[in-house]
Amino acid sequence: MMVDAARLHTQVFNSIDEQIAVIDRSGTIIDVNAAWKAFGAANGIIETFACVGSNYLQVVEASVLSGDALAVEVSAGILDVLQGERADFRYEYPCHSPEKKRWFMMHVKPLEGSGNAIFVITHHDITQRHLAEEHAAFLSRHDPLTGLANRRHFNEFVQEALQRGARNGASVTLLELDLDNFKSFNDALGHPAGDDCLVKVAEVLHEHTRRADDLAARLGGDEFAVVLGGNDMEIHQETAASIRREIEALGLAFDAGKRRVTTSIGGVSSLPGPGEKVETLLAAADRMLYRAKAQGRNRVVFEPLPQGSSGE
Repeated sequence: MMVDAARLHTQVFNSIDEQIAVIDRSGTIIDVNAAWKAFGAANGIIETFACVGSNYLQVVEASVLSGDALAVEVSAGILDVLQGERADFRYEYPCHSPEKKRWFMMHVKPLEGSGNAIFVITHHDITQRHLAEEHAAFLSRHDPLTGLANRRHFNEFVQEALQRGARNGASVTLLELDLDNFKSFNDALGHPAGDDCLVKVAEVLHEHTRRADDLAARLGGDEFAVVLGGNDMEIHQETAASIRREIEALGLAFDAGKRRVTTSIGGVSSLPGPGEKVETLLAAADRMLYRAKAQGRNRVVFEPLPQGSSGE
């Protein structure tokens, strides 16, 4: 069977999922594959910017002039390869659409056997790898059941807040929460009901920590914490009171409705000094939590701390 080699090469070229363009030393596009054309059409790229005969370097330069910081690095990298100053150039970049996040890896290198007169540019979709990395990073810093920050993330967040507060004169408020009657609830209704209880509590905490300088965390078991930024202590006290009311309103009853899951909250607000530690602030909040439990549970005990001190 006779095979037309040129036709076969063209078919292979156009069957590759990677977007491929072939350019000369001036940046002029000599050839593109079907994936390159399809991506341009699907993303509203003007055909004259991506077709044979147009100049790829001019496309990149237009992005530089529009203020695209990534395009500056891309332009410099491609020029280095075209001028023989580096063997190849790889660049990972985001290319998000309104519908989804996407990332690509660009690779520019001379075409073998062309005497460095022709160059190949490929764009490989690495979105799935990137999303997997993002997911792994999220799991390393969040509780798998509730989706709240885990203790590691909590410690890092509070330490950064303390350092920032010491520099800028901003207070840090910490609420420590413990669920009243949770063990009895879990024993009476079983672990699936207990997990559902923890998820519902986490949803309440999440609704109260939507600002960038706030954080809700599950420290372990039925112990939670909330970090609140800003200097308005009255608002923070009301936030604590609102959390208590909303958890009670969940109506997580057991024991024939005679008892329900509520929360005791210990809160402290500190204007941190240099070198203040997470453990010190947490210990102070823990003392307030102990008072809340000693006073009958299902209540908030909140106390401001002296500047640069966590009450020790």
